[in-house]
Amino acid sequence: MLHNKWLYAQKLIFILPELDRYLVLLYLLNTKPPQAMKITHIEHIGIAVKSLDEAIPFYENVFGLKCYNVEEVKEQKVKTAFFMVGQTKIELLESTDPEGPIGKFIEKKGEGVHHIAYAVDKIEDQLQTAEEKGVNLIDKSPRKGAEGLDIAFLHPKSTFGVLTELCENKNK
Repeated sequence: MLHNKWLYAQKLIFILPELDRYLVLLYLLNTKPPQAMKITHIEHIGIAVKSLDEAIPFYENVFGLKCYNVEEVKEQKVKTAFFMVGQTKIELLESTDPEGPIGKFIEKKGEGVHHIAYAVDKIEDQLQTAEEKGVNLIDKSPRKGAEGLDIAFLHPKSTFGVLTELCENKNK
């Protein structure tokens, strides 16, 4: 909200009478424009697959990657498998329920890239910043995700068609 008020105040300067312009300038001088989010790195790229049993051997035998963790996240109706590529992870996602988000994604779009996840510190602050800048949030507050990370999603309609996940590792 602050971002929108700040931009609105900036525009008012050019159309208001002098006294009102002075009040708007006082407002601008006494408030800071909202800062950008602080992303530290790409945490992972999520890829929806029909079968981990088929996808894991492909990633290991063709790409030479090693699956280091397989985990079910019951709340999200998904089973995940992780691979490291440099500092970034690849997260394969298999639905455990056709009505879950990954099941619906595969039914609608087929297998493929599902989301990109960015690592952040202070995820609650980053969500607030995103919302202040007009980004539609899927998650207004963080929830638990795979590998014990706190996660929250930003709506793809606000991020140029890309489902975007914010992740924070509070154990680091």
